[in-house]
Amino acid sequence: MSQKKRILLIGDTPGWAFHRIIEFIQNNIPGYDFFFDFTVNRPRIGASVSSDFVSRGTVSPSPVRTKWPFQNIYILRGLVYRTVKFLHRIGLSKFDENGFIRKIASDNCYDLVVYLDYYMNKDADFDHIKAPKTIKGIFTDQFPPTGVIHKTGLTPKVFVEEFLNDCNALLVGSPSSVKLYSEAFKQPIFFANLCYDEFLFVPKIKKKRKSFVIGWTGNPDREFKGFYSHVLPTIKALQAKGYPVEFRSQFTGSLSSLATFWQDIDLALITSEADAGPSMFIEASLCGVPSVSTKIGLPSFVIEDGINGLFCERRLDDMLLKIQRLLDEPELHKRLKNNIRASFIKELGVEAQKKRWDKLFNAVLNE
Repeated sequence: MSQKKRILLIGDTPGWAFHRIIEFIQNNIPGYDFFFDFTVNRPRIGASVSSDFVSRGTVSPSPVRTKWPFQNIYILRGLVYRTVKFLHRIGLSKFDENGFIRKIASDNCYDLVVYLDYYMNKDADFDHIKAPKTIKGIFTDQFPPTGVIHKTGLTPKVFVEEFLNDCNALLVGSPSSVKLYSEAFKQPIFFANLCYDEFLFVPKIKKKRKSFVIGWTGNPDREFKGFYSHVLPTIKALQAKGYPVEFRSQFTGSLSSLATFWQDIDLALITSEADAGPSMFIEASLCGVPSVSTKIGLPSFVIEDGINGLFCERRLDDMLLKIQRLLDEPELHKRLKNNIRASFIKELGVEAQKKRWDKLFNAVLNE
């Protein structure tokens, strides 16, 4: 029997979006031996980098590291260490013997390493890894990406030379990004992303109410998402016009809490400027909640304007116009609501994404 190929998946912080992508791959793509680690576990200290790179200098201990009991009692400390190491190896402890959430090979040898964001091998210390193939990811609809950890204003050529010249393929988070990056990056480019549990994120019949509830989930402090600059002003403007609009948001939470959140929402408002996702579009669509969205990322791939959602310009007046249309035409809102889940599953559901990841791994490992 041939040995399974080893693939190391690298995210930023446990519990964040890249961790959910890692979990999706582990749970849905058979035939490989998956390992994972996070940049927060491996701070790079005193690294020399080019003038175009500004490291965040992640030198503090991981905020998700666990301290084991009996640290000051040598015999008991050794017992705890060996016990946790065993439990971690057989999959009964998410923490390893050093207190980190990760799963790594003892010899640090892999067939493929996947950095889910392009800068991770510069910002964290993964120099110990031995792998003949490398994939890097970009999960933004802007090229070159800006405002992450490198200086702004890089040309596409300089960006590729700085960050992508050491990888065999590029992973992008939305179909529209493939064309965006193909002119400057000459290696293969693949689109793949996660999808949430289609049996957890399901529509539920809402109780009759007078208000029309608009929802939003994500990190409000990421300026390109427009929460403070576009979402809140749009809600206030609708309410000022006398529309019975209620606004709800959730910034953090478990997947089950996100499913519960969207099951009681009438409309998602997406105002991102450059976003390969956003995750809220996945959550809302699976729960049968249509979106008014800027033409970015996943919405641009799934939404048919007026059929299963509405596109808007990233301007307050146009966002108001599109939402007012839904408020004034309840039959239109009903049509969008009835169509969005099936449309999403066809293009971006679990089975569709499983095929994309399998195609990606097969192509890179067998080239």
